[in-house]
Amino acid sequence: MLLVLLISALLAYFVVSSDPTEGLDYASGDTPKELKQSICFSDSGPCPPTGFKWNIPASGVIRTRFEREDIDDRTEFRGWFRLEAAVFIQEEVRDCSTAVDWWLLADDKPVAHGTITAGGDDQEVTGTPPHEARFILLTARRTDSLSCRSTFQWVYAGLD
Repeated sequence: MLLVLLISALLAYFVVSSDPTEGLDYASGDTPKELKQSICFSDSGPCPPTGFKWNIPASGVIRTRFEREDIDDRTEFRGWFRLEAAVFIQEEVRDCSTAVDWWLLADDKPVAHGTITAGGDDQEVTGTPPHEARFILLTARRTDSLSCRSTFQWVYAGLD
């Protein structure tokens, strides 16, 4: 049991002490907010970002352009998309079933596409941008017109 705890702690330390958003730098478009853990095992200051998030209004669209770091070394997308949505009704928070279609383009060439629903499973981000592609465009469009607040997240966003 102690060995399992030690291995889990070391794995958690490795994940949060490395730069989880490595491989992509924000370039233009809708500015994402950083996802951060409230508790981490970093001795070098505040917790590093663990991904990006965007608030998307009903029927809204976000477009964020990232520049690739280390094109020769980083070839595969990593992380997963998550959609969270809630509405306040009579001082109570309730889930809201919003949906988002998303696309990843590398220098205007489609790489990956999907649909995610709040309350559904997270979606692993897969795909390989063309080797020479310098920019990655993430587009996410809400397909519902519900009035709830919706947050689209790219957890552990980056390229490996």
